[in-house]
Amino acid sequence: MPILNTRATAPGKDQHGEPLSSQVGLQRTGPRVHVTISPLEGQLKSSADKGETPTAPVVGWALIDTGASLTCIDRKAAEKAGLALVDSGPITSATHDNEIVPIFAGRLKVEGLPQYLNAHRVYGVNLEPQGLIALLGRDLLAHCVFIYNGLDGSFSLSI
Repeated sequence: MPILNTRATAPGKDQHGEPLSSQVGLQRTGPRVHVTISPLEGQLKSSADKGETPTAPVVGWALIDTGASLTCIDRKAAEKAGLALVDSGPITSATHDNEIVPIFAGRLKVEGLPQYLNAHRVYGVNLEPQGLIALLGRDLLAHCVFIYNGLDGSFSLSI
């Protein structure tokens, strides 16, 4: 089982002009991974069989969010990547109660790990203002090993 080990970084300097520690970096940015989102393999094959040009994958940051029961993808990024719209449904967050959002099917590839995480129901939300294209929720983390080491300013993810 491949393991991605990451030490957090944060821009800026402390009060003594030294680079911020990994511990502070992890506290400020959270456990973030670079991901690529794209349609599920079946959708890509179906599009190719029809002679359609595939959309380009979308690359950006995802936050590993153990407080999120569901994985979310930025709506604009999901549409740009050509993810299939499969449903709509309610989602509750810290800022919205029972908001109806689009639900997409797609896959995410975490940079540094060899396989894709297939996500048949990811909720489309607005993550762009946070500099994110995805929140990896407990529905996907249920298939992973995730270790958060706050004292060291690092985390590990294995799929």
